[in-house]
Amino acid sequence: MLRKLTIDFETRSAAPLKKCGAAAYAAHPSTEVICLALKPEGYEPVIWFSPNFDSAIPHLPAGCIVTSQRVQMLMQEAEIIEAHNASFEYFIWKYVMPKYGFNMFDVSKLRCSAAKAAMFGLPRDLAGACAALGVPQQKDIEGSKLMLRLCKPRAAHKDEKIADPDWESKLYWYGTPEEFAREGQYCMQDVRAEEALSNALPDLPEYEQKVWQWDLEVNDRGIRIDIPTVETTVKCVEEHSARLTASFRRLTGLQSPKQRDATLQHLLSLGVQMDGLTAKDVEHALATTEDGAAKEILEIRKSLSKSSTAKYQAFLNSVCPDNRVRGALMYHGAGTGRWSGRLIQPQNFPRGAFSQVDFCISLFARGDLESVELFFGDPMIAASTCLRGMIIPEEGMDFVCADYSSIEGRVLAWLAGEETALEVYRSGRDPYKVNAAAIYMVDYENVTKPQRQVGKVAELALGYQGSVGAFNAMAVNYGVKLPESEVKTIVDSWREVHPETVRMWREMEHACELAVKNPGSVFTYRTARFVVRTIHGTPFLAMRLPSGRCLWYCRPRMEPKTMSWGEQKMVVAYDGVNSMTKKFGTQYLYGGLLTENLTQATARDLLVNGMLNAEKHDYRIVMHVHDEAVAEIKEGRGDVKEFESLLCALPDWAAGLPIKAEGWRGKRYKK
Repeated sequence: MLRKLTIDFETRSAAPLKKCGAAAYAAHPSTEVICLALKPEGYEPVIWFSPNFDSAIPHLPAGCIVTSQRVQMLMQEAEIIEAHNASFEYFIWKYVMPKYGFNMFDVSKLRCSAAKAAMFGLPRDLAGACAALGVPQQKDIEGSKLMLRLCKPRAAHKDEKIADPDWESKLYWYGTPEEFAREGQYCMQDVRAEEALSNALPDLPEYEQKVWQWDLEVNDRGIRIDIPTVETTVKCVEEHSARLTASFRRLTGLQSPKQRDATLQHLLSLGVQMDGLTAKDVEHALATTEDGAAKEILEIRKSLSKSSTAKYQAFLNSVCPDNRVRGALMYHGAGTGRWSGRLIQPQNFPRGAFSQVDFCISLFARGDLESVELFFGDPMIAASTCLRGMIIPEEGMDFVCADYSSIEGRVLAWLAGEETALEVYRSGRDPYKVNAAAIYMVDYENVTKPQRQVGKVAELALGYQGSVGAFNAMAVNYGVKLPESEVKTIVDSWREVHPETVRMWREMEHACELAVKNPGSVFTYRTARFVVRTIHGTPFLAMRLPSGRCLWYCRPRMEPKTMSWGEQKMVVAYDGVNSMTKKFGTQYLYGGLLTENLTQATARDLLVNGMLNAEKHDYRIVMHVHDEAVAEIKEGRGDVKEFESLLCALPDWAAGLPIKAEGWRGKRYKK
C-alpha cells in the first residue's frame, strides 16, 4: 500500500490565473493540462503528459513516463494525496481531467503542504517555504521562468495572420517538444521540493485537517453573484466615468485624471494648496478652496478614484459559469489561523453611504443611471455602497447571517480574567459607554454620544498594549480628534480600570522569554502555554491556545532591539512573514502582540466551532468575514435565533466566556 503521493500539475490557459482564481481558471474552456508529476513516497517522481503534449515524451528518460492507467492506479492506492496549494490540483482534477478520461479521486485523501507551511508561520509559496527551512530539495527557479512563458497565449506572428483569415479567433502559444520536456523536469522537481517541505513539518492536527477539508468544501460551494446586475452596474459606472473624463479634459486640457503629476500642477496653478492627490489631500482641498473650476476638478478626481468599484470587475473576472465565485477564502491566511480574502476580497468591502441599498440596486439593475444620480448623488459612491448586495443566495434559498458582538473584547477579558469587564458583557451593558463613563468620570446613563465614541476608540485601540499612537490611529476611523495630553490621560484611565489585562501583557512576555531561554521547558500564564520544540532540526516556539491548537514562531531567539523611546532592550525575535510587506524575515514579539495573537486566534477557534455546529443543522456556510458567518438555507427552513444560538454554543474549553451573536435573514448580503 502506498502511504503518500505528492502531485503537481502544469497547465496553460487564456484565463489569467491570478485574476480569476483556480476554479474559474480550471472551468475556462481554453484550460488544458500539459503534464502531471507524481512522487510516490520513497521513489523518484514520474510524469504523465496529456495527448496534446506527448511530443515531449521522447526527450525524457523512458523510466519516468507513466500512462493514464498508472496514474489512476497510483491515485487509488495512495492513502494520502498531497499538493502545494492543493485547491488548485482539486479544481484542475474536477474541471479539466475528465476531458482526458479521468475520474475524480477520493478528496478525503487530499492534504496541502502550503497549509502546513502557513500554520508554522512560514511563507505560503513553495520557493519561500523551502528556502526558509533550508530543505534538501528546492524549487527550480529557472524552470519557473520557462513555465510562466509556456502557460499563457502569445501574440500571433505576422505570417500567421497572413496565412489564416480567422487568426483573431484562435490562440497561439509558445513551446517546442524540448521546452515541454524541460517543463516536465521542472514539474518533477516541484514534487520533490513539496515532499521535502512536507517531511520537514508535522501534519496538521486531526481537527485542523478536518477544518481545512471543510474549508475546501466551502470554497467549492462558492458565493453566488448577481451577475446581470453587476454587468448593468459596470455599464452605468463606465458611462459616468466617460462623462467625468470628458468634463476633466474640458476643464484642464489633459487627457485623463490618471495623469497625477499634471493634474496636481494644474490645481496648483489655480491656487489650490495641496501636497499630493491622496483622498485626504483632495478632501482638505475641497474644504478650503473657493475656485469653482478647481472644486469641479477635485470632485471628478474624488469620484473616479473610488477604487472599491474595481471589485465589480473582480466579480466578472472570477465568476464561474454558474455565476458563483469559488476560492474567495484562504485557510490560515493570517498567522493566528484566521482566514484572509482572495479574488473579490470579501473582508475588504467598503462601508456603505446609505441604507436604501435594495432600491439603489433595482435602479442599477435596469441601467437607470439618471435615477441613481437623482436619488443617491455620485454613482461611484452608490455602486460602492451596493457591492455587498451583489452577493445573493441560490434560487429557493435565503441568507442567514450572524456576527459575533465585540468578540475580541469578550475573549480578551476572559483570557485575562478581567472580571469587571466580563460582568459588563454578562449584564448586557454597552462596553463603550462603560469605558467612557470611567474616562470622563460620569454616570453610565449620562454618557453622551461623543463620549461613547471616545470610549469605543479606547476599547478597540488599547487592549493590546497600544498607547497614544494606537489611539490616534484608530481615532481617525471614527472621527475622533483629541489633544495628545487628553489622549495620554485616556490611556492611563483605561489601563487603571483594566489591571488584569495590563498584567497579562507583562506576564505573557515574561513566560515567552523564559520559554525561549529554556528550550523544552513549558512556561504558562493562565490559559497560554509556551514551549520551544525542535522539529526536524528547526526550533519553533509554540504558544498553546485554550482550544489546544498552537501558534508557531520559527527560530525564536533573544536579540537586542532599539525601542521607539531610544532604549536598547533584549527581546524575543523570530523568523516570520511581515503582515504588511508579506516578506519573510526577522520579527519581534512583546506582551501586547502575544496577547493580540492569543485573543484573535481564540476568537477564530470559536468561529470555527460555531460554523461547524451550524453545518450540522443544515446551515450551509458559503462565506465568513472576520467574525461573521454567512449561510444559505432553504426558504421556510431555519431561524435567525437558532443560527445565533448555534454559533454561540461554547466548546468545553471556553466555559464561562460570555459570547453573543446578532443576525439577520435576507435575499442580499448586507452589513
